[in-house]
Amino acid sequence: MIIILTLVFTIGLLLPVLWYFVYEFQRPLPTVDGARCLLLIAHPDDESMFFGPTIRRLTAAGVKIFVFCVSTGNFEGQGQRRKVELNNAVVKLGLSTDNLTILDHQDYQDGCKWETEKLARLVLNHIEKLDCDIVVTFDGYGVSGHSNHIAIFRTLQSLYSNGALPADVQVFILESVNIIRKYSWLLDLLPSAYKSTFRYVSSPSDCRAIFAAMFQHKSQLAWFRYLFVGFSRYAYVNTLKRIPIHRLMAPKLN
Repeated sequence: MIIILTLVFTIGLLLPVLWYFVYEFQRPLPTVDGARCLLLIAHPDDESMFFGPTIRRLTAAGVKIFVFCVSTGNFEGQGQRRKVELNNAVVKLGLSTDNLTILDHQDYQDGCKWETEKLARLVLNHIEKLDCDIVVTFDGYGVSGHSNHIAIFRTLQSLYSNGALPADVQVFILESVNIIRKYSWLLDLLPSAYKSTFRYVSSPSDCRAIFAAMFQHKSQLAWFRYLFVGFSRYAYVNTLKRIPIHRLMAPKLN
């Protein structure tokens, strides 16, 4: 028992030190002055559950972020409510609702199979209209394995692989990890620091903003969501990499 208590106490002392160290040595995306980033998500709450550290750190670096949400999340008939929740959440994250687009299209409903060719045209038009030079989205596993997350990845990969994107547009994908790392809280800072190409780590104030944004999505706050908010590494760290060419299968989890 003494050994266990000593171990817990030691971890409790070391975690803040690790957090500070990894936070001070971020690995930011390559951006230019006046960079404009499109965050492409599938459902309201994706921005808060998965991309919070990236949003907060890019904003702090002066990058203008636009959010394009492909569905209203109307799986349970709450689409209109979830649109309002998403508007409130982006404000908590420090973004403007003027830079938020929520698509409400019969072909892109929550949980349905999404046809990526038509979606690719919509996404490309949005990138060109907003003159974005960075796009951030899910990887081929989509963090949770959700088919809509994966469809977004395949849409961007198709555009990128076929050379359809403007030449100056860079695409980065949020890395999925195995379930142990996914719910390992701050403990995942160590493997994230070691393995990542690009990395954003939240400050304590970033975490408060991310939690506040997540709690705007009241329609989604089932009991397991509270566990996700409390223990998910995605509130504390995002690791990203460049989108690959011609890899349509979901990546093996680390």
